Amino acid sequence: MRRVVVVFAVLFVCRSTFGQAPVGSPTALLDGTRFGASVEYGQADTDITFDVDGDAPAEDFDFLTVYAAFSVAATERLDFFLRLGASQAETTGFDGDTNFSWGMGTRFTLLKWHDFSWGALAQFTNLVSRHDTIDEFILEEGPVLLDTEEELNLVEYVFATGPTWRHGPLALYGGLLLRTVTGELEADAGIVQEQFDVDEQWDAGGYVGGCVTLFRSKTPETYGISRGILTAEGRFTGDSTGFSIGLLLPFGGPL
Repeated sequence: MRRVVVVFAVLFVCRSTFGQAPVGSPTALLDGTRFGASVEYGQADTDITFDVDGDAPAEDFDFLTVYAAFSVAATERLDFFLRLGASQAETTGFDGDTNFSWGMGTRFTLLKWHDFSWGALAQFTNLVSRHDTIDEFILEEGPVLLDTEEELNLVEYVFATGPTWRHGPLALYGGLLLRTVTGELEADAGIVQEQFDVDEQWDAGGYVGGCVTLFRSKTPETYGISRGILTAEGRFTGDSTGFSIGLLLPFGGPL
């Protein structure tokens, strides 16, 4: 059965940082309102180097994420947010299901000067994807069918900083980000159970995005929805690229 363990190790255990949750503006987004609700869709393409003996080629790994997020403003410069949704992972030999994913974080506006501001963001995201297969292995005793369940469970930490420029309904943002991932792959074939840890590594890169205000409430003091903001962004690191789109609805009246 050692050959089963070797198959698991070659296919799935890697050193690279390969989560790509949406980042968003590094500065506070609610702009004086109390709450915000949003939907986000993200996709990433990543080269993964496997953690095996000898040289191993990079594997093209795809991630999809969909979130509903809820934000709350502590002050006009400080937001907290919670994401709830789903993630899915896919590469050669692993076509994961869509499973529950969640995360949380904060944005803080450090400086403001006319149309420009500078902020910092910190967040973490838990991404899970499971894959079930039935494989046949030829052993000395004869053919053996294995019903195997693999679960990829990752926790991604992101720290980002950069400027935001706002003018009228348009905002542009970008900056530098630092990302690391921990987690494991658990493989259960009934008679063989294995767990492979992901080596923690830091990965640096950048991001750029834009926001446009689609509509504004005619009564800014209302406790209903104050405006609708459409966001699109791209991200890149040494190992991966990704993009996301989202729609934010601030509401709840002024602080």
